[in-house]
Amino acid sequence: MNRTAYKNQYTKEHYDRINLAIPKGQKERIKHACYCNGVSVNDYLFRLISVDLSGESRVLKQQGFTDEQIRLLDKWQVAQKYREMIESMDVEEINGMNKHYTIILKQEYVNDVTGTRIIHCDKTAELRRLIVKTRKK
Repeated sequence: MNRTAYKNQYTKEHYDRINLAIPKGQKERIKHACYCNGVSVNDYLFRLISVDLSGESRVLKQQGFTDEQIRLLDKWQVAQKYREMIESMDVEEINGMNKHYTIILKQEYVNDVTGTRIIHCDKTAELRRLIVKTRKK
């Protein structure tokens, strides 16, 4: 077996692969940051993930949301930057099928549509439309 085949076989046996898709233009930015800090892109990403999995980061632990709330936010397609503004949320069933959504924003945020920290709506599309109108006071 030649050297390249040996390396490929070793890698296959000892490592897993994860493909990552990022927005255009970010790849060079990440590569440059890694180069400036003397680490490979792979090592940099692995370190970030390891820190997050150890519980030292907030990326996966979204400010006290339950697993069910995180699942709902994912289903509703609420972007991460808006999730960070949310203090609490509630979903009510009305007549056994329709839902009513209530989002309460953290103290330092206000929704421009409602003029308050509270967002009430009946559809997820409306929720997405309203939450983007939220800003710091």
